[in-house]
Amino acid sequence: MTSLTSSAVLNTERCAVCAGALETERILARLDRCRACGFISYQGADPEAIAALYDEGYFTGGEYPDYLGQQDSLRRSMRMHLRQIAHYMPLAGSLFEVGCAYGLFLDEARRHFDRVAGVDICAVPLEYARATLGLDAREDDFLAMNFPGERFDAICVWDTIEHIPSPDALLAKAASLLSSNGMLFLTTGDIGALNARVRGASWRQIHPPSHLNYFSRATISRLCERVGLQVVGIETAAYFHTIFNLLASIRLRGGASGGLAGTLLKLAGERRARSVGVWLNLGDIMFVAARKRAD
Repeated sequence: MTSLTSSAVLNTERCAVCAGALETERILARLDRCRACGFISYQGADPEAIAALYDEGYFTGGEYPDYLGQQDSLRRSMRMHLRQIAHYMPLAGSLFEVGCAYGLFLDEARRHFDRVAGVDICAVPLEYARATLGLDAREDDFLAMNFPGERFDAICVWDTIEHIPSPDALLAKAASLLSSNGMLFLTTGDIGALNARVRGASWRQIHPPSHLNYFSRATISRLCERVGLQVVGIETAAYFHTIFNLLASIRLRGGASGGLAGTLLKLAGERRARSVGVWLNLGDIMFVAARKRAD
């Protein structure tokens, strides 16, 4: 659930989805849409600035108000992901997570799968995953890693592909590591969802340079097809949030809504806000299931 690669660079010559020459039109004030396939991305990012985003502070006030402090609610959401995975394959075999952070999902998944492992580039959360949870959590650049003899029945990419300068390279590598008939699962924002279309440039998922890629159901399906994956299901994803996490996340965005969220959090009291939670599904986060094509 974080960035996973430091070596990939933003491809400003070819569209990541259709692979055609990148000819774009500006939409939603600062995003670019491919004229050929409609894929929406942010092309104004500096690769060094992108890499600098993903340090320890990313989880403690950068992107997340308090990631590890919210692990109970995060684990509830991850168990929901596992229930969704079970719609498409038995919860068994081997599983690899790209962008595993503190390893919370892997810790939940190993109750079902025979072998689990993951990778991230951020050292501090990985230390927790290894030392506290005892997981096979590797500090590395996924796109540069070698996996001699390793294949996985499931590869998971949770809330990560939107951060990656080369999403096509990410999915192509994941596809190459899947066993025969293996499954890839990912979550990401759906810019074609009703909530996203109504909110426009104010949609909560639009915040470059953290988010670089803005997929619709059509563009994520086209990308999967191009790299050898067949989408077999797209659902919406529900997440459990404490009131603290909801308000503190809005506060991080700043502006008038951020100020109001901060005031409400003070009125509610942080301790109480951390103890009360709700399931949230606005229909604008996709859960994508894709199977490796036999050919």
